[in-house]
Amino acid sequence: MAYWVAVVARNAEKHLPSTINSLLRQTLRPREIIVVDDGSTDATAEVIAKFVQKYPGIVRNVTLPDRGYDIRRVPSNINRAWRSAKSEEEYFMISGDDCDYPPNYARFIASQMSDDMRIVVASGRPSSGGNVAQEHVPSGSGRLVRCSFWSKAGGRYPAKAGWETWLLYRAAQEGFGVRLFEKQVYKHIRPRGVSHQFTYWGAAMCTLGYHPLYAIGRIARNVIKGKMNRSGPLNMLRGYITACLGSDDEFLTRFEPELRRFVHDEQARTISRLVCSVLAVSSRKINELVHNRHSPT
Repeated sequence: MAYWVAVVARNAEKHLPSTINSLLRQTLRPREIIVVDDGSTDATAEVIAKFVQKYPGIVRNVTLPDRGYDIRRVPSNINRAWRSAKSEEEYFMISGDDCDYPPNYARFIASQMSDDMRIVVASGRPSSGGNVAQEHVPSGSGRLVRCSFWSKAGGRYPAKAGWETWLLYRAAQEGFGVRLFEKQVYKHIRPRGVSHQFTYWGAAMCTLGYHPLYAIGRIARNVIKGKMNRSGPLNMLRGYITACLGSDDEFLTRFEPELRRFVHDEQARTISRLVCSVLAVSSRKINELVHNRHSPT
């Protein structure tokens, strides 16, 4: 169940130490932790250097020049970590620079993946500000990926909106499974999606080929649940429309047609099942009302 970890960091001097320490405290310790420093302007480089000195051969760094903050470089930075990895393990784990994992996190997930070879991507559930995310698919940070599947998928994340979700649909397209282990909760210190105000979440629905009704439903769900700030759902809608209308930004270009058709068809089937379920419940309720109305008192 050996694995290594890719950590993408920028200006993370406050949170990075707890992230790396939580990885080093894992009961199943990673063979290697590669920290990609994306041109930090604070003391992040010094923090990484201390870990490299204290844990030689385990903690390594890849230092990039400062090109300003850009969330769109994250997939490319993970790809850099993959190319820099010296160890060939069964899994690799992806982490943000502000995560804190319980000691048995990696061991539990890796053991589950080892028991079921169909699972190629898995994670626990992230919490932020004391609130546990109500997700149903593996998170971006904290996910373990089976290296053999990753290599077959090209060994790289595409630098496009929706890159995290792309891997999940690619797994489904290949007939593999993904899992979210709800009881394995880890901390995400910074709120997610704030850096781009959820715009790229909306754009991803277009680049991946989401069914329009599914996309609208996802935006509406965030409005109803109120998990975002007031502008979040509007920014998702704006990002979705912008990407669908076309853009010169390469990050907003669409994925391959085969994958987009697969995503659209899967979601169409989900919508059909939901509609049938709602109609069945409604019909049962109507029949109960009619029966009760005509039953003798």
